[in-house]
Amino acid sequence: MKIVIAGAGVVGESLCSELSAEGNDVILIEKEEKVLNKLVETYDITGLVGNGESYETLLEAGADSADIFIAATESDELNIISSIIAKKIGSKFTIARVRNPEYSSNMQFVREGLGISLMINPEMETAKSIANKLMFPVALSVENFFGQKASFISIKVEKNSFLNGTQLKNLEFSTKDKVIICTVRRDENVFIPTGDFTILEGDVVYVAGSIEAVHKFYDRIEQSNLKIGSTLLIGGGTISHYLIGKLIENKNKVKVIENDRTRAEKLSEAYPKAIVIKGDEADQEFLVQEGINNYDATVILTDSDEENVVISMFVNSITNSKLITKMNRTLLLPILENNTRTSTVVPKKVISDMIIRVIRSKTDMRGSTMSFLYRLENQVEFITFEINENSAAVNVPLKDLKLKKGILIVSILRDNKMIFPGGNDAIKNNDSVMIVAIASSIEDFDDILE
Repeated sequence: MKIVIAGAGVVGESLCSELSAEGNDVILIEKEEKVLNKLVETYDITGLVGNGESYETLLEAGADSADIFIAATESDELNIISSIIAKKIGSKFTIARVRNPEYSSNMQFVREGLGISLMINPEMETAKSIANKLMFPVALSVENFFGQKASFISIKVEKNSFLNGTQLKNLEFSTKDKVIICTVRRDENVFIPTGDFTILEGDVVYVAGSIEAVHKFYDRIEQSNLKIGSTLLIGGGTISHYLIGKLIENKNKVKVIENDRTRAEKLSEAYPKAIVIKGDEADQEFLVQEGINNYDATVILTDSDEENVVISMFVNSITNSKLITKMNRTLLLPILENNTRTSTVVPKKVISDMIIRVIRSKTDMRGSTMSFLYRLENQVEFITFEINENSAAVNVPLKDLKLKKGILIVSILRDNKMIFPGGNDAIKNNDSVMIVAIASSIEDFDDILE
C-alpha cells in the first residue's frame, strides 16, 4: 500500500516505523532536512524535503496516486489544507491530525464539508483513555470495544489476590457475569493461557467481558474499594482541556496546576467548576501546599517527559493516590510501570493504533472489517472484526477451524449479546468477533486461519 505522510514529529516517526515494518511503501514529507535524513536512514522509507501544503510537493511525493495520505504536522491548519489538496489531486483516503478544541467541537461538520476522510485528535482520545483508567483505579489499562458494550482491563496480580496460585479452569463465573482471562504477561513473556495455566503473583492478566461483568470482576479483585472522587491535574495543556470536562461529568472534584498564566486563565474561563492554580508544576513544596495528599488521583500532563518522571516519583513517595503519567517517549516507560499504582498514557500510541487500524481495514476487505485495535507493545494485538459472508470461517464450528499458533478467539457479539464461544459454536455473517494474536500483523479475520 502506498502511504504518504506529511510531518516527521513524534507521531510521524512512529507511523514511519510501524507502517514500513508492515511492508507498506511509505513516503515522508518534512521541511527540516536533518530530521528527514535521520528517519530515512533509520527506517525503510522514502523522504522528500518540502512543505506538506504545497501542491507541487504533494505531486512530487506521489499523493495523487496514494492509497492513504496522513497529515501529522504540528499545525492543525496545515494538516487540514494538505489533506484537502491531497484528496483533490487523487489520494483515496486522507487522515488529518487535528488537536485544537475549536475544530474538534465541529469535527464532523469540518470533515464532511472539506472532504477529509478522517480527522483524529490524539489529545481528545488520550483524555478518553485517562477517564477510563480512573474508572478502574487499580487497573494498568482499560479499553472498550464492541461499540462500548464490552471492556478489557489489565491488572497486576498481588500476593493476597484470589487469583494468585489459581488454575484458570478452577475460576467460576455465572453465565451473566462471565469474563475471560485472554492473555497473561509474566516478566518479558506473554501467554495465551489454557485451563491448566496457573496465575502467579506479579503476573499481569488481561480480562475481557461485558462492561457490567468486568466491573463485577474488578470489584471482586480490588478489595480496597478505591473510588476516584477527586483528581489533581499537573499541567494544563490540551489533554487537560478535554479531560476536565469528562471528570466534571463524572462528578469529580478537579484542581489543575499550570505554570503558564494564559493557559491557566483559559482553563479557568472554560471550566468554572474546576479550580485552576497558576504555579510551578515541578515545585515539590508548592504541590504539598496545594494539598496533593488530599486527592484520590493525580494525573501528570506537563510537556516534558523528564519532568513528568520526576513528579511521578515524588508523588509516589508521599501519597497513595492513583497516578497516571503522560509520556511521549516509550524509552522511559519501564521506570514508571514497575509501580502498581502508576499507569502511563502515550498519545502517539493512541493515534498510531487508530491509524494502523484504519490502514489495515483498507488493505483487504475479503471477509471482514477491522473495527478495533489495541497493541501491547509489539507483542500482542487485541482486534475486533466485523464479519461478512465472504469469510471462510462463517458457519464453521470453531472446533473445525484450524487457527494459526498464538491466536485466541475471545468473544462474539451477536444481536447485542456477548458470547464466549465453545468448540460447537460457529461465527455467523454480521457477527463482531474479538481475537487476541501474539506477534502477528492481522489485517483480515481470515488471516488467523492456517
